Amino acid sequence: MQQNSILYQIALNRIPQVGMVTARQLIAFCGGAREVFQAKRQDLLKVPGVGPGIVEAILSKEALLEAEKELTFLDRHQVQTLFYTEPKFPSRLKNRRDAPILLYFKGSDLQLLDAPRMLAVVGTRKITDQGAAICESIVEGLQPYEVVLVSGLAYGVDITMHRKACSMGIPNIGVLGHGLGSIYPAAHKSTALRMQENGGLLTEYVHNEGPDREHFPMRNRIISGLCDALLVVETGATGGSMISVEFALKHHLEVFAVPGRPSDSQSSGCNQLIKSNRARLVESAADIVEAMNWDVSGSSTGVQGRLFEELSEQEALIMSAVRATPKLGIDELSSAVSMEAGVLASTILQLEFRGLLRTFPGKRYSAV
Repeated sequence: MQQNSILYQIALNRIPQVGMVTARQLIAFCGGAREVFQAKRQDLLKVPGVGPGIVEAILSKEALLEAEKELTFLDRHQVQTLFYTEPKFPSRLKNRRDAPILLYFKGSDLQLLDAPRMLAVVGTRKITDQGAAICESIVEGLQPYEVVLVSGLAYGVDITMHRKACSMGIPNIGVLGHGLGSIYPAAHKSTALRMQENGGLLTEYVHNEGPDREHFPMRNRIISGLCDALLVVETGATGGSMISVEFALKHHLEVFAVPGRPSDSQSSGCNQLIKSNRARLVESAADIVEAMNWDVSGSSTGVQGRLFEELSEQEALIMSAVRATPKLGIDELSSAVSMEAGVLASTILQLEFRGLLRTFPGKRYSAV
């Protein structure tokens, strides 16, 4: 039954002209991916944004034939699928309209995609020796804090982070701009294999989809969307890293940047972000840890370690919601926990007093 459901989910994601928004509308209208393909023509035409061309593509069953080939690959290579309506879909991505409806994951532990602490690390493909040294130093400094690191397996900052994390046993995720049938760049294949032992590879593309140019800006929304914060090590004033920053800022994530010399073009983007107050200046892992209020995992002095078991039912609901979605707005929080306004306000206040809840401008909240 599960395999059958996955078949329809893959097929829905393969229909031409059906993007993320239309796919969600089809699911909402029909009740599930399987039901989309079982629906009648006249019913499908009632769905907003669905015209005759999309309906014909659904009824032709061609997408189902493509999905069968993909399912064969997934079974053979032990690749897991994550559909947006399922509990295993990464919680930080669930409520984002720009998130894909289907992801493919190959790695050691699916739960890493919902780790309590996740940091994206991005930057230039032409990393300097100084940038590489800083990147490695920050990764090393984060080891005690059980942070899952996320990047794109590209040249430069990405691969520097991945290799250092693998050498230290730090879980790290690579988000690909192509399918899992290959690794790009090919020179990073050995690192990609190591990552799957203590982390994994994630993509929205079917296995035989190649590394087209337009895929890489799109994968950046997943890199930032998986995380609580984003670190830029070195970058120019434009490029993929700055696209990742825009996604992070759009979703109210913390952005950190390593400063560089004014004359260094490889750091012009970082300097610009810091100067415009869009990113916090960081020189070490300690700066990130302090800004994020991260304690060493298991520490008897950690605030959350001391108070976790003392949470009331209302407090536990709120903490669960803000852990799943960092910088959650008051309206979204109210909807998630279904509390009366007065009870919600007083419970938030108690959590703030106890140092468990962090408040941001615009009535947004994150777990400490």
